[in-house]
Amino acid sequence: MANRIEHRSVEANGINFHVAVSEPTGRRNRAQAPPPVLCLHGFPEGWMSWRLLMELMPEATLYAPDLRGYPGSDYPRRGYDVFTLTDDIKALIEALDIERPILLGHDWGGALGWIFAHRYSRLIRQLVVVNCPHPKTLLRAVLRFEDFQTLRIPWVPAFQVPFVPEYLLTTTVGRKLLELSFTLREGLDGKMDRSVVQDIVARFDHARDMRGAITYYRALVRTLLLPWRRARLEALYRHPITVPTTLVWGMKDEALSANVAQKSDVDAGCPVDWRPLEGVGHFVDLEAPDLLADELRRVFAGSEMPDTKSWFESLDRVRDEVLA
Repeated sequence: MANRIEHRSVEANGINFHVAVSEPTGRRNRAQAPPPVLCLHGFPEGWMSWRLLMELMPEATLYAPDLRGYPGSDYPRRGYDVFTLTDDIKALIEALDIERPILLGHDWGGALGWIFAHRYSRLIRQLVVVNCPHPKTLLRAVLRFEDFQTLRIPWVPAFQVPFVPEYLLTTTVGRKLLELSFTLREGLDGKMDRSVVQDIVARFDHARDMRGAITYYRALVRTLLLPWRRARLEALYRHPITVPTTLVWGMKDEALSANVAQKSDVDAGCPVDWRPLEGVGHFVDLEAPDLLADELRRVFAGSEMPDTKSWFESLDRVRDEVLA
């Protein structure tokens, strides 16, 4: 059984998206096929971050869009707030005619996955997040200096400077630094596929190619600073996620704290199945796609989620610790 990757142009939420689709070929009994998977990439990856996973999972149908503002898709001037970005995901599900996919997100794609599940749990079957804490959990950790999380992501304030970051990162030296931002964060030297990293970075030829990706960070900070936008986000978090949720974590991630991430269930409002990957860094999809494929197959197989009764019994204790 083999798979093939085809590339589609899809109009959704008023803009055009490039979507890579990996589908099984030669399958006779499609009724036994695993559910479709919609893959949301992180910064600054694009659909290519999922290419290795697609090659390792010929039994599954995977959809991997280039998100708004990334090379391959449109570069609109507006719409980089988390509400519009999650509306993009909803529109993509409808335009691609996917029936209740598993939503798989890494890094920024994971953050959007959390928020999407709060808004639109009914549209997905399960949520699988890779190396991204719940956004509310992460913000609390940053503000309270939990496990030095405030110091782990210094590029966030730097990205608030207009024009300069996207210009610098698309110079010859800047693209080399982007490559290093991948390879220096792997858990074990040599595990990451350098050719895929080079392909990802090569797409950022000009400042305009990087502007959308950096604008995600600027729009998020504006959402947190503007009272009415922050209130809308806080109201959204009060709607618990109602689908089975898994958090896969490369334990050698130096940018995002595993200790912080393990508190995500408090803000998600649901049990979260914690799946640590020892010796793996932040870019699980590029460094250990085989392990990620195993985790996804485990989700396909319908593995039991953590015991709900035990989770609710411990929730009050954890909430008291977090909110103290």
